Amino acid sequence: MKLYFRMLPMAVRGLRGAAVEATEPVRTQFRVLPADLDVNMHLNNGRYMQLIDVNRLEWALRTRVLHACFKQGWRPILGSSAIHFRRELRLFDRGVAETRLAGWDDRWFFFEHRVETLDGRTVATSLAKAAFRSADGWVPTSAMVALAAPDMTALNLPEHVVTWQTLDEQFGQMARKWKSGAAASVGHTA
Repeated sequence: MKLYFRMLPMAVRGLRGAAVEATEPVRTQFRVLPADLDVNMHLNNGRYMQLIDVNRLEWALRTRVLHACFKQGWRPILGSSAIHFRRELRLFDRGVAETRLAGWDDRWFFFEHRVETLDGRTVATSLAKAAFRSADGWVPTSAMVALAAPDMTALNLPEHVVTWQTLDEQFGQMARKWKSGAAASVGHTA
């Protein structure tokens, strides 16, 4: 389910709000609504990722990164994400999603996300990586930085992001192994 009712106000804030530096966090408030609940009557685990997605899009608008990439015909692509849950949000609870740029390598931009209660208690933390594609292929991060934030100095990736990236690469290897082994397991029944 798309979150249009959340995306429209976010787009207005992102387009009309004051521009922020790419290294500044962007925070988006939300309220848990009935459509956000799962069978346990708390915010569904998948909805966290959607709320983080909306917040990351607001970050891209407020930092003017999205403007720069669309002018070039580049598209943002989410490569991977992971989330860790600490506590629940229930119906009509209010929360805040925060996106912060953690750094980049030659291909990926890495983001840290936090969902918290209004009084600052951490509900969930997440890491994500995203890149940009042009009609010719992947856009090097150096080209995006030069275009959108030429004065920004490189950020050293935090150790936890490097560790996660290593694990994420192992998931990619696992997917390739499954793909290559899929033909051999066709027709197998338990």
